[in-house]
Amino acid sequence: MAVSMIPLLLVGSLPFPAVALFVAGLSIAPTVITTMSLIEQHVPRAQPTEGMTWVSTGPAVGVALGSSVSGWVIDAAGAQAGYGVPAVSGAVAVAVGFLGYRRLSRPAPRRGGVVEQHSERKDRHVA
Repeated sequence: MAVSMIPLLLVGSLPFPAVALFVAGLSIAPTVITTMSLIEQHVPRAQPTEGMTWVSTGPAVGVALGSSVSGWVIDAAGAQAGYGVPAVSGAVAVAVGFLGYRRLSRPAPRRGGVVEQHSERKDRHVA
């Protein structure tokens, strides 16, 4: 996703950002799939919803912060400079990913937690 933001720095006319953003959008699905796979491997079995919530909260916070920072950059340096914010943010994300790579690449520890199974036995109700 980080690399797909770089062409936005070369924007010259309106059709070009439309094509560049379309191509950048193609990287979203593989990123989400990979992230959910990591959640499945590393989050305890009893807490998958919490893990997925953290993953879905991260992009929402990132979009809010990115919009705010982009606004400041656009006000200070113009619209063209605003396209640098996603490129720099992507580079920061890559750096953070490399910092966590060793932890995520080794086998996941035994996933703890309890997952309750529903009994196949039907309860008899006595009236």
